[in-house]
Amino acid sequence: MLKEMSNSDLGQILQTCPVGLALSDEQQKITWVNETFENYLGISASEISGQNINDLPEILKPLFTSSSLSSGAVHIPANSIRDEQWYMCNQAQLNGTTAHYITDVGPLHLLMQERELLREELREALAIDEITGMPNKVALLKNLESQISRSRRYNNPLSIIILRLNNIEQLNDAQTASLFISISHLLNDQVRWADIVGKLSHSDFLLVLPETSVEACKNLTDNLTQHLNNLTLSEELPADYKITTSFGYAEWAKGDDLTLLMKKARDVLN
Repeated sequence: MLKEMSNSDLGQILQTCPVGLALSDEQQKITWVNETFENYLGISASEISGQNINDLPEILKPLFTSSSLSSGAVHIPANSIRDEQWYMCNQAQLNGTTAHYITDVGPLHLLMQERELLREELREALAIDEITGMPNKVALLKNLESQISRSRRYNNPLSIIILRLNNIEQLNDAQTASLFISISHLLNDQVRWADIVGKLSHSDFLLVLPETSVEACKNLTDNLTQHLNNLTLSEELPADYKITTSFGYAEWAKGDDLTLLMKKARDVLN
């Protein structure tokens, strides 16, 4: 079938195919680009034809370099004539000529971003940290707000502790999850039935401690530090890994709302 088609017909097919196509020679000089390539990037063939790939603007080089092929979608920032874009890139060698194919995956990229946002909103709505099964930030702050209202009404003591893990960046995702689970078990064993403990952020746990003074918080942090130092870690973690932590704590005082109480604890943490 292809043998029966004229060069003119084949050229027209390549010009209008829905995939961006550019050709470069053995010296990495761009010799031709099709209309789809031009339309994708808002440039004309004359702007880049004859140029060496190494001399192209920095934002365009990843579309042509082999290193971009294994790194996911190539991001092209927005400018005055185009919105930001994402392309999947492939190459093929054809008798001394390199064919560079780019496919617009912007809509798919945006859908993936929206999916992750919806997943995060669902996790928050469920109010449970998916790794440890502990209350998450939404649940913790809702409970803390309720405890502050109770202390405001009855003038009961109330304290909080923020426990931060300082060196989890040394671990991969599986190792981090294993560590979080071990620490969640330890914390649940050390708190009273009336206390609430949960996952505040990726590296922080929060303990909400009704009927607790700041002096008791200090004693509890010392106790937790000792238990964390003696914690038997999973075999999944590196043999030389040591837990390092920071603690921030604060006691509710008249006039404190949730934001101010959390700030007081973070000020100690920092």
